[in-house]
Amino acid sequence: MSKENNFKWKVGEPLPGIEAHTERKLEVIEQYLDVYFDTVTANRRMETLRITIVDGFCGGGLYQRGHETRYGSPFALLNAVERAKTRINAERHKPLEIVAHFYFSDANALHMAALRHELSKSEFSEQVGDTIVLQTGEFEVLLPRIIADIKKRQRQGRSFFVLDQWGYVDVPVTCLQQIFSNLDKPEAILTFSIDALLNYLRTDGSGLEGLRQFGISEEFVSTWQTLKDDEKFGRATAQRTVMENLRKNSGAHFFTPFMMYSKTDKRWMLLAHLSKHQAARDKMLSVHWDKQNHFRHIGRGSLFELGFDHRLIESKESLFSFRDEDEVTLLGELENELPKRVMDNMTDDILTVEQLLSQIGNLTAAQNDMIFKVLQKLSSDGEIEVGKKDGGKKKASTRVEVSDILIRPSQRTLFTKF
Repeated sequence: MSKENNFKWKVGEPLPGIEAHTERKLEVIEQYLDVYFDTVTANRRMETLRITIVDGFCGGGLYQRGHETRYGSPFALLNAVERAKTRINAERHKPLEIVAHFYFSDANALHMAALRHELSKSEFSEQVGDTIVLQTGEFEVLLPRIIADIKKRQRQGRSFFVLDQWGYVDVPVTCLQQIFSNLDKPEAILTFSIDALLNYLRTDGSGLEGLRQFGISEEFVSTWQTLKDDEKFGRATAQRTVMENLRKNSGAHFFTPFMMYSKTDKRWMLLAHLSKHQAARDKMLSVHWDKQNHFRHIGRGSLFELGFDHRLIESKESLFSFRDEDEVTLLGELENELPKRVMDNMTDDILTVEQLLSQIGNLTAAQNDMIFKVLQKLSSDGEIEVGKKDGGKKKASTRVEVSDILIRPSQRTLFTKF
């Protein structure tokens, strides 16, 4: 995981203490990988899964929590694969083989020496130098070779990147572009110390060249310094602008941002999931709904835009929590907002559900099942009709599926809700 100022590893010295927000990040990564492996191996005829897992800021591998030792990200990733092998093959007659390669890197040689030492004492010791590659260096410098290795070894380029940087400049946008332009099936979890950046820009507008990739310009600095005294609204607006530029410039089709508060640093940080596929975004959202209250989603739960959103002026609401009451509000808002979105995007009076999910994938905290529930309600109310992919209409009481087609009703309901 990220190596904050108090995260120092050295062989023979006490382990750094683990902080609450680091534990939350690890829990999300571990739970998401469980969901991930269950999803990509759902085909019972699959015999082999090849994947590369990259931890670009791995640290020394272990933390101290009171009298207990807590695994850091390298061991969390290794253990996730071992759990998947056991869980997935429990009911298979013919075992599925998971061929996983790991790249663990850190710019600090002492951290890498500590990780090598811990791995040498573990059940993974024989994999070091074979399927576990340890590298000392800046992630930006190491990345091109890692991508080349993945492409040489895996036709589909299935890969998972953990980019838990300390700060906001160690993963340039060009790194994200390399990952998503060169590999067919990559996913990444990126942390970005967004409040550290904004705090720096509260009084200092210099040194912008390295920050322009995140949408930081003289105009941005001027606007932020004007709004900074309205802490909630100003900060939320600035955060959303940075996120929109990360989304737009990353090359990932789906960029799903979440906010997490560090009590130690007394500031919010961004944890974003990046992928090329809408289904991956949906699976990550399922983890956050399950982890209620540890993370916040930036903006409303229903349809919203990153960057400046005029609705923030009216409500000053910037953070959405994954709680039961939030789901009720979200579903109500989507009932109001989806009809117009669907109608405006139809071609020849039809829109596939898959197209709709792709269009709103970056605009909502709703899982696919929540969207399907709203579409079914709209169908029952006569505001849309739902058809099967192979023809014919579906009953309004039938569950909506990703393969269905949304159809403009023959006698269109007057939309008085928006």
